[in-house]
Amino acid sequence: MDSTHLTTELIELKNDFPAFFEMRQDDQLLKSRFFDPQIRELYAAVDSVYGSTNALDSKLRRAFNYFYHYFPNHDSLKVYTWVSNFENLEPIIISENTLLIALDLYLGEKSHFYKTAPEYIKQSFNKKYIVSHVFHAYFTSNIPLLKNNSLLASMLHYGKIHYLSSLMLPASKPQIIMSYPSSKMEWCIANEANVWAYFIENKLLFSSSHQNKQRFIEDAPFSKFYTNFDGDTPGRIGQFIGWKIVESYMSSNPEISLTELIVEQDAQKILRKSHYKPKH
Repeated sequence: MDSTHLTTELIELKNDFPAFFEMRQDDQLLKSRFFDPQIRELYAAVDSVYGSTNALDSKLRRAFNYFYHYFPNHDSLKVYTWVSNFENLEPIIISENTLLIALDLYLGEKSHFYKTAPEYIKQSFNKKYIVSHVFHAYFTSNIPLLKNNSLLASMLHYGKIHYLSSLMLPASKPQIIMSYPSSKMEWCIANEANVWAYFIENKLLFSSSHQNKQRFIEDAPFSKFYTNFDGDTPGRIGQFIGWKIVESYMSSNPEISLTELIVEQDAQKILRKSHYKPKH
C-alpha cells in the first residue's frame, strides 16, 4: 500500500478483504501497524520466501481436487494467506468455511524469528508441511472426538485425521503427513510392532490416564517409554499407531465410507474390525 494515500487504500483493503475487518478496528490502530518496524521486518521476511505463492497455490489446488472428489457435496472453502505477527500461534486457523494460513510460521526452522522455540516445534515451521497442516487443521475442527476417554480413543481420533489428510496428499511421504523429520519417521516404521506390543503388554489402550496421553499423544520432543531409547523416538507416537489402525480398518472394510469413518464412535469396534497386526 502507498503510505501517502493510506486512508484511501485502507478503504479499498477493507472492501477487498471484509472478513479481516469484521472487528471494526480503529483506522489509527491499523495505520500504526502499517508503520510498525517489527511488523514490517516480519512482512519483508515473509515476502522474501513467498514473493510468489504460485507453487503453494498449485499444491493446494491439487489437494483440494482430491478433497472435493471424496466430499463432492461439501461447501466451497476459502483459503487466505496472511502475516499473523505471531498473535495466534496456530499456523492454520479454521473459521467455518474459511482457512487462514499464517506464512510467518513457515519461514524455515533456521529463521531468527523462531530462535526461542524448542527444536521439536520449530522443525515443523517449514513450507513443505503447509498443505498437510491445512488438512490436519480442517479435519481436527470437523471430526468429533470419540465418546470414551481412553488412550485408544485419542489414538483413533488422530488416526482418522492423519488418514484423511493422507488421502488428500497421496504423493506425500508419511513424514509429511505426521510433520516428522525423516529420521523420526524411520524410527516409527522400524519400531511399529514394538510400540504396539508395549501398549498391549502394559495395558495402556483402555487407560483414561491423562499422563499416558501426555506421553504418547501430545506434541513433545519424544515419547516417554521411560527407556534409554526415548531420545530416538518422536513425540505423538500414539497418533502414528492410530493412523496405522485406521488405515488397516479402512482397507479391511472397503464398504465403509469416509463419512461413516468420521462419525464412528466405537473405538473397540474400529480396533476389532481393523485386524491390525503390525509385522515384526
